[in-house]
Amino acid sequence: MQHYPTDIKITKVEQSTVEVDRPAIGCNSGAREIMQPDPNAKWKERIIRIHTSDGTLGWGAASWGTATPEAAQGAVNQNPFDLLRPDEGVVEEFRGLENALWDVIGRILGKPAYQLIGDEAYDAPLRAYDSTIYFNDLLYDTKAEGLKRIENDVKSSLANGFVACKMKLGRGNHLMERKAGLNRDIELVRLARSTAGEGFNILVDANNAYTYDEVITFLNETGDCDVFWIEEMFDEDVELYRNLKDFIQEKGLKTLIADGETRTRDPLEFYDAFFEAGVIDVIQHDMKGLGVTGWRRLAEKASAHDVQCAPHNWGSLLGFYLSLQFGKTIPHFLYGEVATLTSDAIDTSAYGFTEGHFTVPDTPGLGLELNQEVYEARYAGKEDWQVAE
Repeated sequence: MQHYPTDIKITKVEQSTVEVDRPAIGCNSGAREIMQPDPNAKWKERIIRIHTSDGTLGWGAASWGTATPEAAQGAVNQNPFDLLRPDEGVVEEFRGLENALWDVIGRILGKPAYQLIGDEAYDAPLRAYDSTIYFNDLLYDTKAEGLKRIENDVKSSLANGFVACKMKLGRGNHLMERKAGLNRDIELVRLARSTAGEGFNILVDANNAYTYDEVITFLNETGDCDVFWIEEMFDEDVELYRNLKDFIQEKGLKTLIADGETRTRDPLEFYDAFFEAGVIDVIQHDMKGLGVTGWRRLAEKASAHDVQCAPHNWGSLLGFYLSLQFGKTIPHFLYGEVATLTSDAIDTSAYGFTEGHFTVPDTPGLGLELNQEVYEARYAGKEDWQVAE
């Protein structure tokens, strides 16, 4: 049995909101109108900072809705290893603090988080895809201008070093007439393939906007485009997925079926029937929302059915790097999701990126650092809340 320090206590917990720069991301199939994205817009990244009696300061992304001052108050004067034991995971009461706790205990022990998260670490660089190709073609007055924009978006993805991108589908859900929207989706996937050439993976995501028949039409019309995966094309249904899986196999396609993003808050058992039927190839619960403890359980379920893992990450700089720490501990990690976010307050330089692959640093904790000068100038004294001894 692993023995951890018993004489360290949490002295203060605080939540701050830092600004994150983002690309001018457009809308997806849920939008009912097209709007020009604000190029100066910022994401708001909520971070939890945990101070301990030995002088350690650990921090990480706040988990969805569960990082509260009440939970934090309950953590004060407790040993961080009583709240999160690496071999067991986080105590449910403190789930909102989990991401920061992994950083704290890693820094205390002088180990990278991945060595604590998993029993084994895998050496292969971790693949990641560019997830920023939205409905930018609809921002222009003419179709030709719109097509050129998507072509340039794909070229930008290539120029930024990616060898895979994800394209949003579902223009016919609200923003175009239904058949015209489907045809535009197909045309743009074909354009992306001709622009990127071979050796570049194209992933597509409809956010549940398609019908089953529309998916079949899409696959028939893009069969020569080698679409890598189709994600959340319609609402989850075991029998429809079984039919879809049969169609993909009969047509001789290699396209994978991915799902799970919108079910992050549901019990993990929701997907048992899909796993057992063998109709899902990739599971995608949100990394920050489910957390490492939840993802370890989900990954175990997935492994038993030869399902690969590609944690969803949207609007979070920190969630992506957390997924890399976790991904290094499982052999069936498929992809991380990148939204090309940056922040002058958050230093990610310890992570390497080459030809669409990331490497995870061996620095203690989550491998990220806060720029203290920036933090002190812009955020110190403006915390969302603080609790202390």
